[in-house]
Amino acid sequence: MESRSEKAASHAAAQAEHARAPSLSSSLRTMEFRIEKAAFLQGLYFAQGIADRKATMPILANVLLRTEGADSLTVAATDLNLTVTSEIPCEVTGDGGLTVAARHLHDIIKSLPGDRLTLRRADNNYAEISAGKVNYKVVGLPDRDFPKLPNHREVTFHKVDAAPLRDLINKTFFSISTDETRAHLNGVLFECDGAGDKAVARMVSTDGHRLSKCERVLANGPKLQPGVLIPRRGLIELRRALEGTSHIEIGVHSGNLFLRTGPTVLTVRLTDAQFPPYDQVIPRDHQRQAKVSHVALLDALKRISLVASEKTYGLRLSLSKGVLRIESDNPDLGQGREELDVVYGGSDFAIGFNAKYLIELLTEIDTPEVLLDLNGELDPGVLRPADSQDKPGNMYLGVIMPMRL
Repeated sequence: MESRSEKAASHAAAQAEHARAPSLSSSLRTMEFRIEKAAFLQGLYFAQGIADRKATMPILANVLLRTEGADSLTVAATDLNLTVTSEIPCEVTGDGGLTVAARHLHDIIKSLPGDRLTLRRADNNYAEISAGKVNYKVVGLPDRDFPKLPNHREVTFHKVDAAPLRDLINKTFFSISTDETRAHLNGVLFECDGAGDKAVARMVSTDGHRLSKCERVLANGPKLQPGVLIPRRGLIELRRALEGTSHIEIGVHSGNLFLRTGPTVLTVRLTDAQFPPYDQVIPRDHQRQAKVSHVALLDALKRISLVASEKTYGLRLSLSKGVLRIESDNPDLGQGREELDVVYGGSDFAIGFNAKYLIELLTEIDTPEVLLDLNGELDPGVLRPADSQDKPGNMYLGVIMPMRL
């Protein structure tokens, strides 16, 4: 039998263990918060765009909801290459976490009446949502299974204007390769000299048939030399995050690009691949140069491409003194021809190009006139705004490989 002294020692040990363990009420405390509907929807808007419904891991289709202290909710989603995190003010009455299908939750919250709602984690990780007389009970998964989030608090951010960053992306996005197996071409090279309020940023992209290069002043931009390679999928989300904002904060840390706007941080995993040496592709000199109206050239290309081959979009461009002739000869559809007035005084010359490539490049140029620089009929051509030559921070050009016709 146990002695009285042994019983006392056992009781004391039990009390000590109980003191070290969390109380029953604490361990069962339920996550619950009350939040403004509009703020919650904004966080879910970015999250549902990144959550991957086709992933082999079901939890990647979910959005993470985690209360932080007494006045903040973390909303996050990831596909392991892209992560978005928003910290939204709210009234927290219970700490904890939960994950719920991102797009399903977004649609439910959007449909709720009123301006505020309450969300509570119930048994078996259900999310109980209520607003006015409307109540939902939605299936969820535990937050402990959600991937670890990149820590943006370790990043040195640089506040920059959003407009030049948007312009850099728009002017290079169309020439990114869509072939994800060619990782070195399935993205854009982003460089910045970090020269304070005179910093110049550059983006370059190529799909092997054409190349786009753009430079803009990005005051206070980070120093990225050598540059970083941002994947195409990440650029789509970066462009979406830049909509409707005038300033953003940007930083690079541990192989990730971070963009912060208000309470939202977008993280893009950078591509670990070697971008081609683009300077070797851009012709340094030209034997022929023609100056032509931007609008006239764009309209003519659109018209004549209507009878071009749907497979190659091949057109012939013929130059003679003062004239640029654009022609298409397609046995299946017919022929098209148009002549434009140009500033050109060289010898007669003809070259073939993909009309789609020329049209996409011209669509991103906004000057009244453009320059077409050419060498031989098998050499790449360069198309650029007529007023942006040799101007650091205000340069844009496209290189297009010719076609045999």
